[in-house]
Amino acid sequence: MPMKQIADRPCPPEDPLGCCRLCGRRCGVDRRRGRTGLCRAGPLPRVARWLAHRGEEPPLSGVNGSGTIFFTGCPLRCVFCQNAAISQTGEGREVTPEELAGIMLALQGMGCHNVNLVSPTHHGVAIAEAIGQARRGGLSVPVVYNTHGYDTAEALARMAGKVDIYLVDMKYASDRTARAFSGVDGYRDANRAAVREMMAQVGPLQVDSACGLGVRGVLVRILLLPGGLEGVEASLSFLKSRFSSDLPVSLMSQYAPVYLASSHPPLDRCLRRAEYEAAVAFAVRLGFRNLWLQDLGSSEVGVPDFTAAEPFEF
Repeated sequence: MPMKQIADRPCPPEDPLGCCRLCGRRCGVDRRRGRTGLCRAGPLPRVARWLAHRGEEPPLSGVNGSGTIFFTGCPLRCVFCQNAAISQTGEGREVTPEELAGIMLALQGMGCHNVNLVSPTHHGVAIAEAIGQARRGGLSVPVVYNTHGYDTAEALARMAGKVDIYLVDMKYASDRTARAFSGVDGYRDANRAAVREMMAQVGPLQVDSACGLGVRGVLVRILLLPGGLEGVEASLSFLKSRFSSDLPVSLMSQYAPVYLASSHPPLDRCLRRAEYEAAVAFAVRLGFRNLWLQDLGSSEVGVPDFTAAEPFEF
């Protein structure tokens, strides 16, 4: 059945897995009966890796690392995906909410400063349950919802009161570009609505002045792309006008032409220094002072190898 027809049928809000509306595709598939959307997700989340990650922004990684859980699958089809080995495959192991809660507690036991859920959107139902179980089991560190930003209000409402920090991408300011390079419709409006909901829940990122670690709030990520395809000026202008230039923003320069990027110019090259410096200068002109900036050479170490014992090298 064409996905548009599935999405048009009535969807009871009390059964999000029976009629999925967790991402901006709103495909409406019945995951309880084994049907899957483009994300390939079933009723249980699939975990590819979990580890102490020291390559996130300093308020998240700190000294001991961010307790990162990488989920399999994704509703986006980014031609330049640096996590394609897990986002575009069925790799990993299915876990119950109880097992996922156990992983969260294990990461805390390793000394990680937080629990960092990477690509959680399409697994939101089980994740919300797992967070509750982990909290009852003694989880006390912040929970980070690390997302591509193509989330629906329904998905985010399920996280209210459970998620402490939203680490959200603003991938594009143009729907045409999002469709061309990530295969999604309506990304800009869905993304901006998601950021508004996140801000309404927790406000901008707050950092503990004693240790420099994030405790609560929103941190926006913008991955700078060759040719300015991400639309950084439009995204920053939106953030300033809708919120303020006090909102913490991470401008990422780690883009590398991986996966299918070589067939999609200008994504077949790395970011140029002039592009990077122009983006930073524009952010400063708008008054953004709470900026996290990557070295331009970050593309050399930003691509993980999920077949290795330590996927990241820093």
